Amino acid sequence: MMQTGIDILTFLRQPGLEELSPCFQARKFPKRAEIFPPNYHEDMIFIVAEGRARLYLAYEDKEFALAILERGDVYSTHTRAHVSALEDSTLLCAPTALVRRHMLRLPEFTGTMVRVLGEVLRHSISIIDDLAFRDVQTRLARFLRFVAGQSGLPQPGGGLLVRLGLTNEQLASLLGTTRQTLSTMLNDMERAQRLELRGRGTFFIPDLAALDATDEAGSKPRRLASGGQNG
Repeated sequence: MMQTGIDILTFLRQPGLEELSPCFQARKFPKRAEIFPPNYHEDMIFIVAEGRARLYLAYEDKEFALAILERGDVYSTHTRAHVSALEDSTLLCAPTALVRRHMLRLPEFTGTMVRVLGEVLRHSISIIDDLAFRDVQTRLARFLRFVAGQSGLPQPGGGLLVRLGLTNEQLASLLGTTRQTLSTMLNDMERAQRLELRGRGTFFIPDLAALDATDEAGSKPRRLASGGQNG
């Protein structure tokens, strides 16, 4: 869920960029399929056209999720990350070298790709920042606040309904914690009336400001400790 704010699919359909379309070939993948293993033999850039994919690192029996890629998100195959389909998905894939050649010839395409890659970098730094300086409860609150703001469904009596479409294990991996710890945090937040569990991967957020309060409370101790060390 990188949410770059740039609709690359619409951009590629603009006049003057018609020559780019043939560069990207559609590839379809069923739910749960491994789309690309680490350091895939083809060095490609891909765009999610339909569905969702999970980007994660794996070592032995451990996994750490980096992002959920949704429609319009852009990524590369030539990394250490795994990419798997969370649901039936279609990706538009193009050789990196071919995309690079077009970037040299089409300045408008270059500018857009630079902005997209900048957002990907920003997302990566946010992950590092959260893991280094915020506890699990704060990371959960920040994540739910972000998703609710982006795609939450307003409810008649107020509040927002958030459908993540993720299992607790997948969400825990995305937050860098265990399923047991996540379950404890969710139950604590439900008792505090900051959210309601509405089935697998579905949450009702009655008040976004309450999540902000959780964020502030969980961030302060870590920041104060850091300040003490520096002093």
